[in-house]
Amino acid sequence: MSLIYQDPSISHDEANRLLANGTTANVVAALTSIGLNEVDRVWAQDICLKHLFNETEAIVASAATALGHIARRHGEIDTETVLPALERAKGKFPSLVGIIEDTLDDIGAFT
Repeated sequence: MSLIYQDPSISHDEANRLLANGTTANVVAALTSIGLNEVDRVWAQDICLKHLFNETEAIVASAATALGHIARRHGEIDTETVLPALERAKGKFPSLVGIIEDTLDDIGAFT
């Protein structure tokens, strides 16, 4: 068996291009990179919040995870906006409760 590593580092401009493309795989890749690498915390948070209300579960999961990465990397996040949004996403996709709880734990630990 062969495993292929895909580096999640994508430039800001490339992330925007992938988000605009709209395919699930591209949006997930962009959100992953944004969570792990984006230096503009406010922009990253806004992009993740926008995608937290997507109809595709994989995109919502990636947006939630990226919010946890942003909190961990930057040591801050807009909790007044993010926490209620995560709760709404949890209600919409009960299968994502574990992922969202992990994100809430990251926010609690790092902000």
